[in-house]
Amino acid sequence: MSKYSLDIEWDAQSNDHYVWRLQNGSVLDARDEHGETVKEFMDPEEAFIGSIACCHLLSFVAEAARAGYAVDSYRDHPVGALDKNRQGRLYVARMLMQPRATFSGSQPSDDEVATFHKKAREKCFISNSVLTDVAVEPQL
Repeated sequence: MSKYSLDIEWDAQSNDHYVWRLQNGSVLDARDEHGETVKEFMDPEEAFIGSIACCHLLSFVAEAARAGYAVDSYRDHPVGALDKNRQGRLYVARMLMQPRATFSGSQPSDDEVATFHKKAREKCFISNSVLTDVAVEPQL
């Protein structure tokens, strides 16, 4: 079984600054080169929908490759919406992805692209691990 981890650091003196240290040594830091907190640093909610969207992207590219197609580019702007669950707690209730992919070489039909997305949605282990209703509306 694969395991994944990262280190997260925060302290009260950081002025809402936090750091992610990934297993590969990369650091996601909310400070700029002058040590100032960057307001545009990703929120945990953005990281959440981003992880689902990236999992779908990678699964889509793999499905297309299995069918003999080369994805040239893939663009999406995933949107997640908060709502309250039955216990009144906030959660990411819905997420919408509207990806657009282009291919080099031979071009798959719209039905094939839709099938790649369907299979990617079924195989994405992150979206299969959450309560969020994940919808995919490919832009063909």
